Amino acid sequence: MEQLGQGVALVVAGMTLGWTAFFSFVIAPQAYRDLDTGRAGRFVRNAMKNGHPAVATFAFVSAGFAVLGSAMAGASVMGVCGVLYLLALWALAPRDDERPPPGGKRKLSTARIVAAGLTAMIMIAVCVGIVLIALKI
Repeated sequence: MEQLGQGVALVVAGMTLGWTAFFSFVIAPQAYRDLDTGRAGRFVRNAMKNGHPAVATFAFVSAGFAVLGSAMAGASVMGVCGVLYLLALWALAPRDDERPPPGGKRKLSTARIVAAGLTAMIMIAVCVGIVLIALKI
């Protein structure tokens, strides 16, 4: 049972890593390179709204199977990664806020770029989780 838990945890953690790399290094940069700022922002926002909850679910599933595989530290790291994805979605994803009052400004283009960059930083924690699960730590 431990080997099955470890194997499934590694596969699901790899899926988490793959989506994060794809979003951070393909989707977001390509959108900002080929589209105007408004369309790129909407595209990245929609990608985050649809992708980050799924990736957070992958991280939590990986954490659950890591517990079955006797990798408690790996499970903890993957659980934290799941929380980080949800926090990135909640705090950094451009939201559909009301317009600012007259004379007020809002700067969403940098928030979207920061969201993509911080999502890429989560990859480091996911890699640590994968190593810990592989070593059964």
